[in-house]
Parts: sequence; structure tokens; C-alpha cells
Amino acid sequence: MSPRLDPFRPKAPTLILFLSPTVLLLSLFLIWPILDSFRLSFYDWSGLNVEPTPVGLGNWEEMLKDKNFWLGVRNGFILLLMSIGIQIPLSLGLALLLYRGGQRFRIFKFTYFFPFLMSSVAVGILFRQVFDPNFGLINSILIALNLDALALDWIGDPKIAIYSVSALVCWQYIPFYTLLFLAALNGIPSEVEEAAAIDGAKNWKLVKQIQLPLIRGSILTAMTLMVIGSLKYFDLMWVMTGGGPLFSTSTMATYLYQVAFKSYRVGYGSTIASALFIVVFTMALLINLITRRSRIEN
Repeated sequence: MSPRLDPFRPKAPTLILFLSPTVLLLSLFLIWPILDSFRLSFYDWSGLNVEPTPVGLGNWEEMLKDKNFWLGVRNGFILLLMSIGIQIPLSLGLALLLYRGGQRFRIFKFTYFFPFLMSSVAVGILFRQVFDPNFGLINSILIALNLDALALDWIGDPKIAIYSVSALVCWQYIPFYTLLFLAALNGIPSEVEEAAAIDGAKNWKLVKQIQLPLIRGSILTAMTLMVIGSLKYFDLMWVMTGGGPLFSTSTMATYLYQVAFKSYRVGYGSTIASALFIVVFTMALLINLITRRSRIEN
């Protein structure tokens, strides 16, 4: 049937009618704040005075020379690498275990998801006590096992604080990616696995040659979410350490908050927010291009 004569084809007025509320809300709460953030990055403004003072590229030049900003960028990429290196293998392992276990492991599907259900604020407050160097659970266990040399100031030592908090972030989000991979595994047709088993593909061979290739899209999606989430992560970092000690756990998002709302430099904070948007958008675009190219090659 010709598209012009198709009675089920939506017409332009109908499309505009249904899409306009979404477009309006996105423009109001997403696009406009991003554009206004770029505009404010060219001003010196405390957020309190009436008229911002134009400074041209002054904020951008200051940001490029700001060691604390680059420390936040470095910490974001540390969190990203730890997220990919820890969450992907563990989440895949748990998903495969739950998938192979079937109904016998049903209770664990709920148990493993508990960390993700907890508020980040609650997790941060709880683990500040766990990481406490004097009375915390980790050091108490190490001392009880006569491993005093391994009892460290987990979030008070600038050299290891970022790794401690990043490990906690990974622990909290592993359940989410486990369920993501488990849903992808459940989506594999049973006929495919049965045919592979007849051909001799069992256990690890089945995982490597059948299951992992078929859930490859979900793995790439998880990596994309990790990139975006890690580079703009804020809540647990802020609750645990406030970006300290000595900015050792500061990310671009926590440093932005400190600059804009504690030092009352909204103009400079907008510059950092704009840079954060550029970094996250660029990384997401690169992952999308790499993913698209790999799909074409396969």
C-alpha cells in the first residue's frame, strides 16, 4: 500500500501534538540549562550579585591551569577504569551463576540486589564507620587476624582514598549490571543453547562461543553507562569524603559543587560544568562510534 494511502501512518499534526510536550520539557530542563551554563562560563558571577561581570575566556584559562580540576578529571578516570575492571567481570560471573542455577538461586537474585536498593547517603554514612581507622570493621578484622600492617586509614590517606571509595561505588552498582546481564541471558532462545549443546558446546565453551557473543550488546550498553556515570559521579563521593582529603577523592562534579556553591563562584563553576558536559559527551560519542563500527564489521 502506498504510504500516502496508509490509514495507520501517523500524520504530521498528530506527531507534533504528542511530541511537543516532551520536546518542551527537554528544552526547558535539559537543553536550556546546558546552553545557559556555557553562557555563564564567560562571566564572573557569585550567584548573589545582580549583574555578572564579563571575563571572556578568563574562566576557561583558569580552569586549564587549575590543578584541582585536573585532579578531579584523573579521579573520574580512575573510577571509570575500576568500574569496568571490577563491575563487568563480577557482574557477568554472578549473572552466569544465577542463570545456570535457575530457580534454585532465586533467593540470591533478591539478595544481590540489596546494595543497589540502598540510598547512596545511607551507604556513605554506613561505610564511613566501616572504613574508620580506629574502630572500623575492616581494620578490626585485620587486627584480629594479626594483619596489623594492612590496617590502613582507608579514606583518610590521600594515596588510597580514591581507590577505597571507588571500590565501594563498584560494590553498590554490581547488582544493577548483574540484573542487566541476567536479563540478556534470559533473552537467549533456548533452541540456540540446545543446538550448541548437541554440537558439544558445554560449560565454558558454551559461555565463550554462544552466550557472551549474544549478550555483547548488553555489555557495550553497560560500559557506556559506566563511562557516563563514572565521569560525572557525585553523591557517594561527597557523602564519604566531601572530595577530601586534599581533593584526593574529588571528581569534576564534586569540585564543581565546591566552587559554585561553597566558594560562590557560579561563573567558574559553570565553566567546570561545561567542561564536564564536553568530556562526557565526547566519551559517549566515541563509544557509540566504536560500537557501531564493531557491529558493521561483525
